[in-house]
Amino acid sequence: MYLCARFCATSMQRLLSILLFMLTVSLLSYGQSAKQADDLFGAHEYAEARVIYEALLRRQPNHPLYLYRAARCAQETGDDATAEALFIKAGTKYPLRDFFLGEIYYKQWRMTEAIASYEAFLPSINEQHERWEHVQQRIASAQIIARYLKHVARVEVLGVTRIPTEALQEAYTLSEENGTLRIDSIGACFTTQRGDRQYFSVRTTEVLDSTTTERVVLVSRQRLLHQWEEPDTLLPAINSGNTNAYPFVLTDGATLYFASDREGGLGGLDIYMTRYNAATGEWLPAENIGLPYNSPADDYLYVADETNGYACFATNRHCPDTDSVEVYRIVLGDRTFVRGLPENELVALARLDSVLPLVANSEQTATAEQPTAPAATQATRHSGYEKTASDSIFFVLNDAEIYTRIEDFRNDSARSLYKHYIHLEQTQKQAITMLDSLRHQYYEANDATRASLKARIPILSNEIDERKRTLRETLAQIRALESAQ
Repeated sequence: MYLCARFCATSMQRLLSILLFMLTVSLLSYGQSAKQADDLFGAHEYAEARVIYEALLRRQPNHPLYLYRAARCAQETGDDATAEALFIKAGTKYPLRDFFLGEIYYKQWRMTEAIASYEAFLPSINEQHERWEHVQQRIASAQIIARYLKHVARVEVLGVTRIPTEALQEAYTLSEENGTLRIDSIGACFTTQRGDRQYFSVRTTEVLDSTTTERVVLVSRQRLLHQWEEPDTLLPAINSGNTNAYPFVLTDGATLYFASDREGGLGGLDIYMTRYNAATGEWLPAENIGLPYNSPADDYLYVADETNGYACFATNRHCPDTDSVEVYRIVLGDRTFVRGLPENELVALARLDSVLPLVANSEQTATAEQPTAPAATQATRHSGYEKTASDSIFFVLNDAEIYTRIEDFRNDSARSLYKHYIHLEQTQKQAITMLDSLRHQYYEANDATRASLKARIPILSNEIDERKRTLRETLAQIRALESAQ
């Protein structure tokens, strides 16, 4: 009996020793894991650190530091939906949480929430803090965007091409009746259709209160006989801000579009418009042309081909921090402003989220989200109209006449309108394909992605319905013009 009791006591001691050893190893391993995660986080190895922080959270799901660090890792690796949820769960112990939440909301154009987060962060820093100016600029920009979101212009997008920034000139073709455009190192030089006036940018150096400032300003010059006069700097109503560039003038000679980074914009370069007042001999104060032409990114080089009925503008809103730019081609016409839609639908319209870019680089591999268009489509997207395989057509004018070539049209206006119809038809086919793809993605997506798709799908569907009506009306107009010949 005594031996049995002694044996039991010894076994219990051994078991306790084993358990104590395992606990010690576990604690050491846990401590090493936390340190490893911290080291990786400090070295900006966010993907690797995220794996360890998520493992630590499975043990301590409410640990504020692990939640905050895991959120930062998710944000840095592009998973904003997870980052947002983790930041909110982490609470307010770490003030930078509000700053990074503001960045997420701003990126998603949830401007009311972005402003609230930035303002919650500000009391934790002072004016000397490295983030102070950035936050102030973000708040000002968010307030402006929130105001512009109340009236977004609906535009008919014919196509969008993503190209290297250095190849921007290739995306702009302008008929001679509308002038000549040449892109240079600091913007663009525009020559009017009569060849008697140019608008372009120059660099200037200004000294104010012993402070030297370099600016880019717009100038114009007139051609007399065979010689250009010295350029004149346009008035401060136009040349406000550090950069004023990318001018374009309509054929009326009185409407000027240009890009500027002046105060009061949505962010980066914005497109502005002004008109020349012949009675006073001055340009009127420039106006921001709003959404969806402008965004928090750089938007510039608005050019209108009035002969072919379309306009183009460049933006890097969907490709920031890259050497690429997207060029949108839109139907030229009076702007129709949309009001009263839910905020998420207005945001989708303003961001032009429903349009799939065509990558101009033919060597790029196509993906499910970004299919490569056929050669004929690529050619027509880069210009008003170029002769391609699409010149082989099938157009029924009436019971007795069917056109199989563009040259068959006798009426010039009907021929031009049919070329525009081809653009619309190609855009419609791509939009229908994309809508099918978005619907397929919706059924397989997580909740966060579904929320985004839920805003995009009805907008794209409405655009398709409207384009159907436009296509029918355009065909009727073509037949009327050609039949009257």
